Amino acid sequence: MVDCGNSQGFEPIDKIIGLNLLPSYSLGNLTLTNYDQDHFSGFLNLERKIKIGSFCFPRNLTSADIKGLKKEITKPIERICDTLDRLDSLVPLTREYAPPYTKSCFYLQKQDFLPYGDYSTNDLSQIVFVSYKGTTICIPGDLTTRAWEKLLLKIEIRVWLKYTNIFVASHHGREDGYNERIFSHCKPECIILSDENIRYETQEGMAQKYFSKVSGEGIIFNSEKRKVLTTRKDGHILIKIGENGIRTYNPLNK
Repeated sequence: MVDCGNSQGFEPIDKIIGLNLLPSYSLGNLTLTNYDQDHFSGFLNLERKIKIGSFCFPRNLTSADIKGLKKEITKPIERICDTLDRLDSLVPLTREYAPPYTKSCFYLQKQDFLPYGDYSTNDLSQIVFVSYKGTTICIPGDLTTRAWEKLLLKIEIRVWLKYTNIFVASHHGREDGYNERIFSHCKPECIILSDENIRYETQEGMAQKYFSKVSGEGIIFNSEKRKVLTTRKDGHILIKIGENGIRTYNPLNK
């Protein structure tokens, strides 16, 4: 699982259990992209209902750093910080887990933003690439435009982007997560914006901007040809990958 945020009336882990995707109530791995609460607001519920076998958290901030960046220390933040403090003792579990997919993660360090040190949790988001049965998805958390500039210098990231089929827009599709250079390397068949109703000017016009970066004619979603999907318009989205590697996109009804 990549991130474990929830929303009013919707808990992802409840839906996963309801679909019988975790018959043993055991999750092989939980990966976080960002230390902002919307990325792990469902963590307490997750821990109550299933066993988490291993963790992949960005190791560029300490629990003290995270708490120092927050105006309010909530229970989910406390619990994530506690888990982060214990990660070294959980490493052996990570070695035991053999996932059916390939995953690579990358993130910057605080010192990458020296000498001024004006970094944010968004700058230090972990970019996650997951590849399964010939499908590669890029999940970049809340990466900022300037963070992308630094990360795109890494050849490994450029190679992963080349093979990305599904690109999840940074920072919920806001302008400050967009970087034109990404799409010199990435030609996805679909781009997904995980967003809510437009509340900020930085959200305006971004779906159309991303629309122009999709290769080919896009995908079929709910019997319509689409290039960009948004949770604001399309709700929760289910992507299935068949044994033959064919991807299908459909609404996930609550």
